[in-house]
Amino acid sequence: MLSIGSKITAKKALLLLIFFGVLFLQIKLHISLNQKVSSETNTSFVINKGENLYSVLAELEEKYDLHSTWWVRFNYIFKEAPVIKTGRYNILPNYSIKDLINAFENGNVQQFKFTIIEGTVAKNNLKKLKAIFIKEDISEFLDPVLEGLFFKEALIPADTYFFSTQEDLIAVLQNSRSYLNDYLESIWKEKPSGNPLKSIDEAMVLASIIERESLLTSEMSTIASVFLFRLQKGMRLQADPTSAYGYYGEYGDKIGRAVLDDNNQFNTYRINGLPPSPICYPSQGAIEAAIKSVPGNYLYFVAKGGGRHSFSKTLKEHNKNVQKWRKIKKNVSK
Repeated sequence: MLSIGSKITAKKALLLLIFFGVLFLQIKLHISLNQKVSSETNTSFVINKGENLYSVLAELEEKYDLHSTWWVRFNYIFKEAPVIKTGRYNILPNYSIKDLINAFENGNVQQFKFTIIEGTVAKNNLKKLKAIFIKEDISEFLDPVLEGLFFKEALIPADTYFFSTQEDLIAVLQNSRSYLNDYLESIWKEKPSGNPLKSIDEAMVLASIIERESLLTSEMSTIASVFLFRLQKGMRLQADPTSAYGYYGEYGDKIGRAVLDDNNQFNTYRINGLPPSPICYPSQGAIEAAIKSVPGNYLYFVAKGGGRHSFSKTLKEHNKNVQKWRKIKKNVSK
């Protein structure tokens, strides 16, 4: 049987053992948490959906040649591990494990910007997106789901999008597409009875033509009324942008006789009614002009400089306007 003195000594020994054990754990944890990543330049690290701190620490250990992160993981046996955010993180050379855990917990992800400008075409925006992916080392290949959103014009709104990973961008664009569909369903209810458009799809096609024809939001409704009047009367739209799109698949090149005479499904000098699909990404102003306008009294318009147009009711009046503005343009260019 142990004496009272022996019991006290044993208790002290146990307390000392616990004290030094805790101290040892704290020292190991401190050393482990303050390890620096072994990289001379900034690198990127991606946390995917479904990953937790334990799996991420194991990945970090392998990628950055860290000493064991076991002590960090062991520490979270005794307390709740932080919830980390998915995304792409910029890892600086002087970052420690502690810095990384804080960044992951706060969601300090890298943000990339991708902008679709009104009036542009899907194929050029897809090229721009691929260039961002390569430059920022996001991925060498685009997910088929992402490419599908650029299969044709105006599947998503023209806007600026921020994203961290390819998966993130897909989610952002799909949400944006849902928003666009809901918005179109809502605004379609405001279409006047005199507007001859038969569907939202037709409205988006006309909106894209309005977008390419008008530089000024203030003129969009008037331009819309011209095209709606032509549709109502069964006249061809004869919109130059449709010819350019059908011939080149984009804009910027000269619209000559070969372009206007080309027999393609988008050329409204050759087809009746509207083209089969939009010819660009329309703005909200162009969409609302297409849906909320009604046929007007004008059948023609011609550019007169500064993004403005002269409108006319008859072909005779239109031809006079064309000659007038051609003469002014010629004199200005001298």
